[in-house]
Amino acid sequence: MKSLYNLKYEILNLKNLDIAFKIQKETWPDDPDYEDLYDKAINKEDNNCFFLVYDKNVLVGITGVDVYDKYPDTIWLDWFTILPEHRRKGYGKKVLLDTIYYCKKLNRYNYFRVDTTYYENRPALILYDKVMQLKEDYTIEDTENYKNNFIIYSYSLNGKLEPWNNKYLGLKDYYDKCN
Repeated sequence: MKSLYNLKYEILNLKNLDIAFKIQKETWPDDPDYEDLYDKAINKEDNNCFFLVYDKNVLVGITGVDVYDKYPDTIWLDWFTILPEHRRKGYGKKVLLDTIYYCKKLNRYNYFRVDTTYYENRPALILYDKVMQLKEDYTIEDTENYKNNFIIYSYSLNGKLEPWNNKYLGLKDYYDKCN
């Protein structure tokens, strides 16, 4: 992946898989997904990939993208984090913008989107609010008894921005499997 900010992006492979999984487990202890990372490590598709992010030789975070076949106009952010010791130094914004740039250069998607959960004072949400162009509550999977607190952020890759409009993603089922 080419960087606008002189960061180095190392594609996930079997040699660095354990490093990526360690970061994933530390960042998302309730939902690490070794199988997904393994699939990305052996995958050769440029729309379902994962990168370790370095500033010179210092690992600062991870980023990746994925697609839902049902929505061919959209590419999604997947497994994005900056390591705690490197937060609040501008890396998050740089990595997110580099990831958007990467998706734009693929030249086959109209939208870059992020699905995430809301909780108060979550640092990633502050970043998404600054960089992404549209924020929507995702409520289609809520029930009378349970609100999932999902949010969809969108960014146009072609100049036209259409909202997600609560199209079904199956997030509740995914997160239920993780718990």
